Amino acid sequence: MTLYYDTLKQYFGYDSFRPLQLEIISAFMSGQDTLVVMATSGGKSLCYQLPALLLGGMTIVISPLISLMKDQVDALTLNGVSATMINSSLEPDELARRMKGVESGLYNLVYMAPERIASAGVLEWLKRCKVSALAIDEAHCISQWGHDFRPDYRNLRLLRTQFPAIPVIALTGSATPRVQRDIAMQLDLRQPQVFISTLYRENLRISVLSKRKEIDMIVDLIHRRPHESVIIYCFSRKDTEKLAATLRLYGVAAAHYHGGMESSKRASVQERFIRDDVLVIAATVAFGMGIDKSNVRLVIHRTFPQTMEGYYQEIGRAGRDGLLSDCIMLYSAGDKIKLDYFVRGIPDENERQKTSAMIHEVMDYAESRVCRWRALLTYFGETTEFSTCGTCDVCAQSTTQSDATEISQKILSTILRTGEHFGKAYIIKVLRGSRDKAIIERGHETLSVWGIGREYAEAELDETFMQLFARGYIGKRDSEYPTFTVTASGRQLLKEKGVVLLPQICIVPGMDTSVAKKVSSGLLSKKIIPDENVNQDCFEMLRTLRKEIADEQGVPAFIVFSDAVLRQMASVLPTTDEAFLALSGVGAKKLEQYGTRFREKILEYSH
Repeated sequence: MTLYYDTLKQYFGYDSFRPLQLEIISAFMSGQDTLVVMATSGGKSLCYQLPALLLGGMTIVISPLISLMKDQVDALTLNGVSATMINSSLEPDELARRMKGVESGLYNLVYMAPERIASAGVLEWLKRCKVSALAIDEAHCISQWGHDFRPDYRNLRLLRTQFPAIPVIALTGSATPRVQRDIAMQLDLRQPQVFISTLYRENLRISVLSKRKEIDMIVDLIHRRPHESVIIYCFSRKDTEKLAATLRLYGVAAAHYHGGMESSKRASVQERFIRDDVLVIAATVAFGMGIDKSNVRLVIHRTFPQTMEGYYQEIGRAGRDGLLSDCIMLYSAGDKIKLDYFVRGIPDENERQKTSAMIHEVMDYAESRVCRWRALLTYFGETTEFSTCGTCDVCAQSTTQSDATEISQKILSTILRTGEHFGKAYIIKVLRGSRDKAIIERGHETLSVWGIGREYAEAELDETFMQLFARGYIGKRDSEYPTFTVTASGRQLLKEKGVVLLPQICIVPGMDTSVAKKVSSGLLSKKIIPDENVNQDCFEMLRTLRKEIADEQGVPAFIVFSDAVLRQMASVLPTTDEAFLALSGVGAKKLEQYGTRFREKILEYSH
């Protein structure tokens, strides 16, 4: 056991293991097949990287994307670990050189893509190598029930057949119980030990905001995080291009990314983002698993995602270094029209129904008023020990309540008076006295409820409406255009004139209410992490130095040191080798490479 801890500190810079890591490593080292479901940033990679240093021979690591392999290999190399990758990006001479090095036993870890396993001669070549273990990253890709099924992952059965005696570890950031069973079956895992860590990530603050004045909202959210990395997920390729161009008009240096771009342009955008040369990306979900960047501080879904699994994976790209980060979904039921159009284009009836059902799951999540984290974890089959997380938008605003009887009565009455045949946006227009053409054509401007909600902000009516829906006073008919009704409890509430207490909505002058209530609760605070000991000026100096070193070495800045390590430096101000090694995330190799330059910068700041 001491050897595990010594190896952890020497190569990875940590004094202790994260939850489940030690148990997983012990099982894998004993030769057992292992299935690991662990939240992003939970430390999955260490579970096979550390054993690879101790097992002897080489561990084959299956990874789906070249960019992901490169970042992993670069990070391991800087930590003093012998690692390489074998893939199609290499020139023939370089490929031959590396394959010869693998045969000679030069590497502890060899990264490969799943499609390469079926390439001519690869299995024969691997027979000549000393293969001691197999690690399969993003293992959910092998399951047709997963959110990102990739047929090439089925090639991995060939490795299992070729090397029946070696232990196999399959790892994924999220998987429903059904996907877990499918992974084990498809990989022929033999009585695997299954480790499932909590998918809860306390450093991610998740919110669903009403989609109004969205460009102003997005720009404001970005400006609250100067010098920080941001991903904005969009519905279509065209949306990414248009949004990036619009953001540039607002002074935000944004780039776009989607699957229709030339591969060289995609690679360039991704590389610039990874290296902090561009901080804001408007992207489709094609900007996915290849992003192993630890310091993304904000993820925005401009259109609500198509699946809960995809949503969890995408918000998981924020805050991988453990620092506080925000994940915001901009929600409008009207966006369902876009998704319905997409669904109608799916030729297979079963697939079409499956996709439609998954979209409704996301809509139910967005429209609910229960703890966001609890709802997410429940979806993945995890039992939560808390009823409120205290940090999501629902929990943050539920701490104080106010009397919402009058506004509630007006909303319920308007639904009834208009015949219970309309959507939320229409009801709110009637309440606010709109002279919209559709309202005039129906004669609804003559109703007694027309204009009775003028004193309320549109966003306040919207939020109260959804709170009433969540509490069962309002019902919904699901169709292409959802309409709302007043339930039996809602009618009883009106009849008995009962008191309605709802979470208080705070209004900040000049700001949309749906944003204001989050700002007032601290949910969208400009502050990144509540640590008063961190000197921000020193942190910025260290961040500039880190970027200089990263550019010199041609690697992403976070691979040199994470933001979490820099914040420790800016707090402790270490000037000796012992003080540097005491920092979590600083090992012997990195101290040797970077200690002098960072020490000089800290001394410069101190004097």
